[in-house]
Amino acid sequence: MQGAIAPSPRQRVSALVDVVCQSYGVLEEYRERCTKEMLSDPKISSEKDSRKLRIPLVDLAIKKAREAWISLEKMAKTNNKYPEALERCAGFLNDAVLQFDSALDSLKNPNPEEDLMSISMNVTIAGDQLDYCEIGLANDHTVKSIIHNVRMHQRMVSREFSL
Repeated sequence: MQGAIAPSPRQRVSALVDVVCQSYGVLEEYRERCTKEMLSDPKISSEKDSRKLRIPLVDLAIKKAREAWISLEKMAKTNNKYPEALERCAGFLNDAVLQFDSALDSLKNPNPEEDLMSISMNVTIAGDQLDYCEIGLANDHTVKSIIHNVRMHQRMVSREFSL
């Protein structure tokens, strides 16, 4: 009987991407985009160790949250309907960025495994900040789309920490 053939690196990567993107935490309508984004980033797509995937995923979440924050800041300056709500929402997004930054700092410690509870809490609080923003502007489809994009990344990170 021949031994089992080891999976190719591409198969291992795909399996790790599938675990993150096909999980219950990533909404079904975002799973394809999640997979595309993970596979399009060389730092993420080439990583085979789920623990080493954490830093690039948090980096990506920070990038997306900052982009969303900038978009909402611009909208607040040009939108006469509800600039205060947009400013509050941008503030919540800024708080989410700070939580992701804190998680990233902890991950870069010499022994991040000791801080996993704290890191997980930072990621959860970032998600809470997105909830606060979305609640305040629930009827604005543009804002919901912006927040859902960041939330997808927050859930990707959250799922990664449960591996």
